[in-house]
Amino acid sequence: MTINRRQFILGSSQVALAAWLLPACTTYQTEQWLVSTCNDPQGQSMAAAINSQGQIVNTVKLPARGHDSLALPHKPGHALVFARRPDRFAVEVDFINGQINHNIESQRDSHFYGHGVFSKNGEYLYTTENLYDRKQGIIVVRDAQTYQVLDRFSSGGIGPHELALMPDGKTLVVANGGIETHPEQPRKKLNLDTMQPNLAYIDTTTGKVLASYAPPDNQLSIRHLTVREDGAVFTGAQYQGPKSNMHPLVFSHQGEDTLQSFSADTSQLYKMQQYTSSLVVKDSLLCVSCPRGSHLSFWDTNTHQFIEKQNFSDASGLALSKGKILASSGKGYLKKLDESAPLKGIANIHTLPIMFDNHMTMIEGVV
Repeated sequence: MTINRRQFILGSSQVALAAWLLPACTTYQTEQWLVSTCNDPQGQSMAAAINSQGQIVNTVKLPARGHDSLALPHKPGHALVFARRPDRFAVEVDFINGQINHNIESQRDSHFYGHGVFSKNGEYLYTTENLYDRKQGIIVVRDAQTYQVLDRFSSGGIGPHELALMPDGKTLVVANGGIETHPEQPRKKLNLDTMQPNLAYIDTTTGKVLASYAPPDNQLSIRHLTVREDGAVFTGAQYQGPKSNMHPLVFSHQGEDTLQSFSADTSQLYKMQQYTSSLVVKDSLLCVSCPRGSHLSFWDTNTHQFIEKQNFSDASGLALSKGKILASSGKGYLKKLDESAPLKGIANIHTLPIMFDNHMTMIEGVV
Protein backbone atom coordinates (compact mmCIF):
# COMPACT_ATOMS: atom_id res chain seq x y z
CA MET A 1 0.00 0.00 0.00
CA THR A 2 1.42 3.39 -1.01
CA ILE A 3 -1.03 5.74 0.75
CA ASN A 4 -3.59 4.91 3.40
CA ARG A 5 -7.03 5.23 1.83
CA ARG A 6 -8.44 7.22 4.76
CA GLN A 7 -5.55 9.70 4.60
CA PHE A 8 -6.26 10.18 0.93
CA ILE A 9 -9.94 10.83 1.58
CA LEU A 10 -9.17 13.44 4.23
CA GLY A 11 -6.46 15.12 2.20
CA SER A 12 -7.77 15.31 -1.31
CA SER A 13 -11.35 14.15 -1.78
CA GLN A 14 -12.71 17.67 -2.25
CA VAL A 15 -10.06 18.50 -4.82
CA ALA A 16 -10.66 15.21 -6.62
CA LEU A 17 -14.38 15.76 -6.80
CA ALA A 18 -13.98 19.27 -8.10
CA ALA A 19 -11.58 18.12 -10.80
CA TRP A 20 -14.17 15.70 -12.17
CA LEU A 21 -16.72 18.44 -12.75
CA LEU A 22 -17.05 19.75 -16.30
CA PRO A 23 -16.93 23.52 -16.81
CA ALA A 24 -20.40 25.04 -16.60
CA CYS A 25 -19.97 26.77 -19.94
CA THR A 26 -19.24 23.54 -21.82
CA THR A 27 -22.12 22.62 -24.13
CA TYR A 28 -22.28 19.78 -26.61
CA GLN A 29 -24.62 17.05 -27.78
CA THR A 30 -24.07 13.51 -26.59
CA GLU A 31 -25.07 10.02 -27.66
CA GLN A 32 -24.19 6.53 -26.53
CA TRP A 33 -21.09 4.97 -28.01
CA LEU A 34 -20.19 1.32 -27.81
CA VAL A 35 -16.57 0.54 -26.83
CA SER A 36 -14.91 -2.82 -27.34
CA THR A 37 -11.46 -4.28 -27.71
CA CYS A 38 -10.99 -5.98 -31.06
CA ASN A 39 -8.58 -6.95 -33.84
CA ASP A 40 -8.36 -5.56 -37.33
CA PRO A 41 -8.08 -7.94 -40.35
CA GLN A 42 -4.28 -7.87 -40.02
CA GLY A 43 -4.46 -9.03 -36.40
CA GLN A 44 -3.57 -5.69 -34.78
CA SER A 45 -5.01 -5.39 -31.26
CA MET A 46 -7.16 -2.29 -30.91
CA ALA A 47 -9.92 -0.60 -28.99
CA ALA A 48 -12.80 0.84 -30.99
CA ALA A 49 -15.70 3.21 -30.35
CA ILE A 50 -18.84 2.83 -32.46
CA ASN A 51 -21.68 5.35 -32.64
CA SER A 52 -25.42 4.78 -32.57
CA GLN A 53 -25.50 4.49 -36.38
CA GLY A 54 -23.10 1.55 -36.26
CA GLN A 55 -20.18 3.60 -37.59
CA ILE A 56 -16.66 3.39 -36.20
CA VAL A 57 -15.88 6.71 -34.51
CA ASN A 58 -12.23 5.95 -33.84
CA THR A 59 -9.82 3.13 -33.13
CA VAL A 60 -6.66 3.14 -31.01
CA LYS A 61 -3.90 0.57 -31.25
CA LEU A 62 -3.11 -1.39 -28.10
CA PRO A 63 0.28 -2.85 -27.15
CA ALA A 64 -1.28 -6.32 -26.88
CA ARG A 65 -4.72 -7.91 -26.73
CA GLY A 66 -7.21 -6.07 -24.54
CA HIS A 67 -10.19 -7.43 -22.66
CA ASP A 68 -12.84 -5.23 -21.02
CA SER A 69 -13.35 -1.47 -20.92
CA LEU A 70 -14.89 0.99 -18.50
CA ALA A 71 -16.68 4.30 -19.07
CA LEU A 72 -15.05 7.29 -17.36
CA PRO A 73 -17.44 9.33 -15.20
CA HIS A 74 -17.81 12.94 -16.39
CA LYS A 75 -15.45 12.37 -19.33
CA PRO A 76 -17.58 11.94 -22.46
CA GLY A 77 -15.80 10.07 -25.23
CA HIS A 78 -13.27 8.50 -22.86
CA ALA A 79 -12.84 4.97 -21.52
CA LEU A 80 -10.35 2.83 -19.67
CA VAL A 81 -9.23 -0.29 -21.52
CA PHE A 82 -7.68 -3.21 -19.65
CA ALA A 83 -5.23 -5.82 -20.89
CA ARG A 84 -6.15 -9.46 -21.05
CA ARG A 85 -4.34 -11.46 -18.38
CA PRO A 86 -1.47 -11.77 -17.74
CA ASP A 87 -0.46 -8.43 -19.30
CA ARG A 88 0.34 -5.42 -17.14
CA PHE A 89 -1.11 -2.48 -19.07
CA ALA A 90 -4.27 -0.42 -18.97
CA VAL A 91 -4.87 2.77 -20.95
CA GLU A 92 -7.16 5.77 -20.79
CA VAL A 93 -8.41 6.33 -24.33
CA ASP A 94 -9.80 9.54 -25.80
CA PHE A 95 -11.99 8.23 -28.60
CA ILE A 96 -12.94 11.74 -29.72
CA ASN A 97 -9.39 12.44 -30.87
CA GLY A 98 -8.27 8.82 -31.28
CA GLN A 99 -5.43 8.90 -28.79
CA ILE A 100 -4.22 7.41 -25.53
CA ASN A 101 -4.21 9.99 -22.75
CA HIS A 102 -2.73 7.92 -19.96
CA ASN A 103 -0.77 4.67 -19.66
CA ILE A 104 -1.22 2.60 -16.50
CA GLU A 105 0.99 -0.29 -15.41
CA SER A 106 0.33 -2.85 -12.74
CA GLN A 107 2.88 -2.96 -9.95
CA ARG A 108 5.93 -5.13 -10.49
CA ASP A 109 4.59 -8.09 -8.53
CA SER A 110 1.18 -8.24 -10.20
CA HIS A 111 -0.70 -8.31 -13.50
CA PHE A 112 -4.18 -7.29 -14.59
CA TYR A 113 -7.09 -9.67 -15.08
CA GLY A 114 -8.95 -7.57 -17.63
CA HIS A 115 -11.65 -5.84 -15.54
CA GLY A 116 -12.23 -2.81 -13.33
CA VAL A 117 -14.99 -0.76 -11.73
CA PHE A 118 -15.31 2.70 -10.20
CA SER A 119 -16.54 3.53 -6.72
CA LYS A 120 -20.01 5.06 -6.45
CA ASN A 121 -18.63 8.58 -5.99
CA GLY A 122 -16.18 8.15 -8.89
CA GLU A 123 -13.10 8.78 -6.73
CA TYR A 124 -11.61 5.28 -6.78
CA LEU A 125 -10.86 2.66 -9.38
CA TYR A 126 -10.91 -1.00 -8.33
CA THR A 127 -9.14 -3.57 -10.50
CA THR A 128 -8.73 -7.33 -10.26
CA GLU A 129 -5.08 -8.35 -10.28
CA ASN A 130 -2.80 -11.28 -9.51
CA LEU A 131 0.11 -11.41 -7.08
CA TYR A 132 1.62 -14.19 -9.12
CA ASP A 133 4.59 -15.15 -6.90
CA ARG A 134 2.30 -15.33 -3.86
CA LYS A 135 -0.44 -17.11 -5.82
CA GLN A 136 -2.98 -14.65 -4.48
CA GLY A 137 -5.73 -12.60 -6.10
CA ILE A 138 -6.01 -8.96 -5.07
CA ILE A 139 -8.20 -5.93 -5.55
CA VAL A 140 -6.09 -2.85 -6.23
CA VAL A 141 -7.49 0.57 -5.30
CA ARG A 142 -6.33 3.55 -7.37
CA ASP A 143 -7.04 7.25 -7.42
CA ALA A 144 -9.51 7.52 -10.31
CA GLN A 145 -7.80 10.66 -11.69
CA THR A 146 -4.08 9.99 -11.32
CA TYR A 147 -4.28 6.17 -11.21
CA GLN A 148 -1.85 6.17 -8.29
CA VAL A 149 -2.15 2.98 -6.21
CA LEU A 150 -3.71 3.71 -2.83
CA ASP A 151 -4.43 0.29 -1.38
CA ARG A 152 -4.50 -3.45 -2.08
CA PHE A 153 -6.52 -6.18 -0.42
CA SER A 154 -7.35 -9.82 -1.00
CA SER A 155 -9.95 -10.73 -3.62
CA GLY A 156 -10.93 -13.74 -1.51
CA GLY A 157 -9.42 -16.27 -3.90
CA ILE A 158 -7.08 -16.96 -6.82
CA GLY A 159 -7.61 -15.60 -10.30
CA PRO A 160 -10.08 -12.74 -9.73
CA HIS A 161 -11.70 -11.80 -13.00
CA GLU A 162 -14.81 -9.65 -13.42
CA LEU A 163 -16.05 -7.54 -10.52
CA ALA A 164 -18.97 -5.18 -9.92
CA LEU A 165 -20.16 -2.70 -7.34
CA MET A 166 -23.31 -3.81 -5.55
CA PRO A 167 -26.33 -1.47 -5.30
CA ASP A 168 -25.39 -0.54 -1.72
CA GLY A 169 -22.42 1.38 -3.17
CA LYS A 170 -19.90 -0.08 -0.73
CA THR A 171 -19.67 -3.80 -1.50
CA LEU A 172 -17.77 -5.39 -4.37
CA VAL A 173 -18.77 -8.75 -5.81
CA VAL A 174 -15.86 -10.60 -7.41
CA ALA A 175 -15.70 -13.66 -9.65
CA ASN A 176 -12.60 -15.55 -8.46
CA GLY A 177 -11.86 -17.98 -11.27
CA GLY A 178 -9.58 -20.11 -9.10
CA ILE A 179 -6.94 -20.57 -11.79
CA GLU A 180 -3.29 -19.90 -10.96
CA THR A 181 -1.30 -18.11 -13.69
CA HIS A 182 2.17 -16.61 -14.08
CA PRO A 183 3.52 -14.10 -16.66
CA GLU A 184 6.40 -16.43 -17.54
CA GLN A 185 3.82 -18.98 -18.74
CA PRO A 186 1.29 -16.51 -20.16
CA ARG A 187 -1.77 -18.64 -20.93
CA LYS A 188 -0.94 -21.81 -19.02
CA LYS A 189 -3.30 -22.84 -16.22
CA LEU A 190 -1.12 -24.09 -13.39
CA ASN A 191 -3.49 -25.65 -10.86
CA LEU A 192 -6.46 -27.22 -12.62
CA ASP A 193 -6.65 -30.20 -10.26
CA THR A 194 -6.62 -28.10 -7.09
CA MET A 195 -8.35 -24.89 -8.22
CA GLN A 196 -10.93 -23.37 -5.84
CA PRO A 197 -13.15 -20.80 -7.57
CA ASN A 198 -15.71 -18.73 -5.72
CA LEU A 199 -17.99 -15.72 -5.80
CA ALA A 200 -16.82 -13.29 -3.11
CA TYR A 201 -18.32 -10.18 -1.52
CA ILE A 202 -15.88 -7.57 -0.20
CA ASP A 203 -16.37 -4.46 1.95
CA THR A 204 -14.58 -1.63 0.14
CA THR A 205 -14.14 0.42 3.33
CA THR A 206 -12.19 -2.28 5.16
CA GLY A 207 -11.05 -4.68 2.44
CA LYS A 208 -12.67 -7.52 4.41
CA VAL A 209 -14.12 -10.51 2.59
CA LEU A 210 -17.69 -10.63 3.86
CA ALA A 211 -18.68 -13.98 2.34
CA SER A 212 -17.76 -16.34 -0.48
CA TYR A 213 -19.62 -19.10 -2.29
CA ALA A 214 -18.09 -21.97 -4.23
CA PRO A 215 -19.68 -23.59 -7.30
CA PRO A 216 -20.74 -27.27 -7.09
CA ASP A 217 -17.58 -28.47 -8.87
CA ASN A 218 -14.10 -27.11 -8.14
CA GLN A 219 -13.26 -26.98 -11.86
CA LEU A 220 -16.13 -24.60 -12.66
CA SER A 221 -14.15 -21.40 -13.05
CA ILE A 222 -16.43 -18.44 -12.32
CA ARG A 223 -15.26 -15.69 -14.67
CA HIS A 224 -17.95 -13.17 -15.54
CA LEU A 225 -20.93 -11.64 -13.84
CA THR A 226 -23.63 -8.99 -13.99
CA VAL A 227 -25.65 -7.39 -11.20
CA ARG A 228 -29.32 -6.42 -11.43
CA GLU A 229 -30.67 -3.29 -9.74
CA ASP A 230 -32.27 -5.37 -6.97
CA GLY A 231 -28.90 -6.88 -6.01
CA ALA A 232 -29.29 -10.24 -7.76
CA VAL A 233 -25.90 -11.44 -9.08
CA PHE A 234 -25.68 -13.65 -12.17
CA THR A 235 -22.49 -15.46 -13.10
CA GLY A 236 -21.12 -17.46 -16.02
CA ALA A 237 -18.54 -20.23 -15.65
CA GLN A 238 -15.97 -21.96 -17.81
CA TYR A 239 -15.48 -25.63 -17.01
CA GLN A 240 -11.86 -26.79 -16.84
CA GLY A 241 -12.44 -30.54 -16.47
CA PRO A 242 -12.90 -33.40 -18.96
CA LYS A 243 -14.77 -32.50 -22.13
CA SER A 244 -17.17 -35.38 -21.58
CA ASN A 245 -18.47 -33.85 -18.32
CA MET A 246 -21.56 -31.64 -18.54
CA HIS A 247 -22.12 -29.15 -15.71
CA PRO A 248 -24.38 -26.11 -15.25
CA LEU A 249 -22.51 -22.98 -16.33
CA VAL A 250 -24.93 -20.25 -15.25
CA PHE A 251 -25.61 -19.36 -11.60
CA SER A 252 -27.28 -16.68 -9.53
CA HIS A 253 -26.96 -15.45 -5.98
CA GLN A 254 -29.08 -13.12 -3.86
CA GLY A 255 -28.59 -13.89 -0.20
CA GLU A 256 -28.89 -17.69 -0.40
CA ASP A 257 -26.51 -20.08 1.38
CA THR A 258 -25.28 -21.46 -1.95
CA LEU A 259 -25.05 -20.46 -5.60
CA GLN A 260 -28.27 -21.23 -7.47
CA SER A 261 -27.70 -23.09 -10.74
CA PHE A 262 -29.77 -22.55 -13.87
CA SER A 263 -31.11 -25.73 -15.45
CA ALA A 264 -30.71 -26.82 -19.06
CA ASP A 265 -30.89 -30.17 -20.76
CA THR A 266 -27.73 -32.05 -21.69
CA SER A 267 -28.06 -31.05 -25.33
CA GLN A 268 -27.88 -27.35 -24.49
CA LEU A 269 -24.99 -27.81 -22.07
CA TYR A 270 -23.11 -29.67 -24.80
CA LYS A 271 -23.78 -26.84 -27.28
CA MET A 272 -22.30 -24.31 -24.85
CA GLN A 273 -18.95 -26.14 -25.13
CA GLN A 274 -18.21 -25.64 -21.40
CA TYR A 275 -17.64 -21.92 -21.97
CA THR A 276 -19.53 -18.68 -21.31
CA SER A 277 -18.44 -15.10 -21.85
CA SER A 278 -20.50 -11.93 -21.37
CA LEU A 279 -23.77 -11.60 -19.43
CA VAL A 280 -26.51 -8.97 -19.37
CA VAL A 281 -29.80 -9.05 -17.50
CA LYS A 282 -32.97 -7.18 -18.41
CA ASP A 283 -35.83 -7.66 -15.95
CA SER A 284 -36.31 -11.45 -15.78
CA LEU A 285 -34.38 -12.21 -18.97
CA LEU A 286 -30.71 -13.17 -18.69
CA CYS A 287 -28.62 -13.34 -21.85
CA VAL A 288 -25.29 -15.20 -21.85
CA SER A 289 -22.94 -15.32 -24.82
CA CYS A 290 -21.33 -18.65 -25.74
CA PRO A 291 -18.42 -17.98 -28.14
CA ARG A 292 -17.31 -21.59 -28.56
CA GLY A 293 -20.90 -22.66 -29.09
CA SER A 294 -21.53 -19.75 -31.52
CA HIS A 295 -24.82 -18.73 -29.96
CA LEU A 296 -26.57 -16.50 -27.47
CA SER A 297 -28.35 -18.33 -24.66
CA PHE A 298 -31.43 -16.99 -22.86
CA TRP A 299 -32.49 -17.84 -19.31
CA ASP A 300 -35.49 -17.06 -17.09
CA THR A 301 -34.26 -15.57 -13.81
CA ASN A 302 -37.57 -16.40 -12.07
CA THR A 303 -37.59 -20.12 -12.86
CA HIS A 304 -33.81 -20.56 -13.30
CA GLN A 305 -34.51 -22.39 -16.54
CA PHE A 306 -32.96 -22.24 -19.99
CA ILE A 307 -35.40 -20.71 -22.48
CA GLU A 308 -33.77 -20.94 -25.89
CA LYS A 309 -30.69 -20.13 -27.93
CA GLN A 310 -30.10 -18.03 -31.03
CA ASN A 311 -27.27 -18.95 -33.37
CA PHE A 312 -24.71 -16.17 -33.62
CA SER A 313 -21.31 -17.04 -35.04
CA ASP A 314 -18.49 -16.52 -32.51
CA ALA A 315 -20.79 -14.63 -30.12
CA SER A 316 -18.72 -12.27 -27.98
CA GLY A 317 -19.74 -9.14 -26.09
CA LEU A 318 -23.10 -8.08 -24.68
CA ALA A 319 -24.32 -4.68 -23.49
CA LEU A 320 -27.50 -2.85 -22.63
CA SER A 321 -28.15 0.35 -24.56
CA LYS A 322 -31.27 2.25 -23.50
CA GLY A 323 -32.88 -1.02 -22.49
CA LYS A 324 -31.96 -2.85 -25.70
CA ILE A 325 -29.58 -5.82 -25.68
CA LEU A 326 -26.67 -5.47 -28.10
CA ALA A 327 -24.47 -8.39 -29.11
CA SER A 328 -21.12 -8.48 -30.91
CA SER A 329 -19.24 -11.24 -32.69
CA GLY A 330 -15.68 -12.22 -33.36
CA LYS A 331 -16.72 -12.22 -37.01
CA GLY A 332 -17.39 -8.47 -36.96
CA TYR A 333 -21.16 -8.60 -36.55
CA LEU A 334 -22.91 -6.08 -34.32
CA LYS A 335 -26.56 -6.79 -33.66
CA LYS A 336 -29.45 -5.79 -31.44
CA LEU A 337 -32.23 -7.96 -30.17
CA ASP A 338 -35.72 -7.15 -31.35
CA GLU A 339 -37.05 -4.79 -28.69
CA SER A 340 -40.66 -5.97 -28.85
CA ALA A 341 -39.88 -9.69 -28.94
CA PRO A 342 -36.21 -10.36 -28.05
CA LEU A 343 -36.63 -14.14 -28.18
CA LYS A 344 -38.12 -14.20 -31.67
CA GLY A 345 -35.29 -12.75 -33.65
CA ILE A 346 -32.25 -10.53 -33.98
CA ALA A 347 -32.08 -7.42 -36.13
CA ASN A 348 -28.77 -6.86 -37.89
CA ILE A 349 -27.19 -3.46 -37.29
CA HIS A 350 -23.92 -3.61 -39.19
CA THR A 351 -21.02 -5.79 -40.25
CA LEU A 352 -17.77 -4.03 -39.43
CA PRO A 353 -14.15 -4.64 -40.51
CA ILE A 354 -13.09 -5.58 -36.99
CA MET A 355 -13.24 -8.76 -34.92
CA PHE A 356 -14.87 -8.01 -31.57
CA ASP A 357 -13.43 -9.36 -28.35
CA ASN A 358 -15.45 -10.77 -25.44
CA HIS A 359 -16.88 -7.57 -23.89
CA MET A 360 -18.57 -4.29 -24.74
CA THR A 361 -19.16 -1.12 -22.74
CA MET A 362 -21.54 1.78 -23.34
CA ILE A 363 -20.04 5.24 -22.82
CA GLU A 364 -21.30 8.77 -23.32
CA GLY A 365 -20.01 9.97 -26.66
CA VAL A 366 -19.91 13.40 -28.25
CA VAL A 367 -21.81 14.22 -31.44
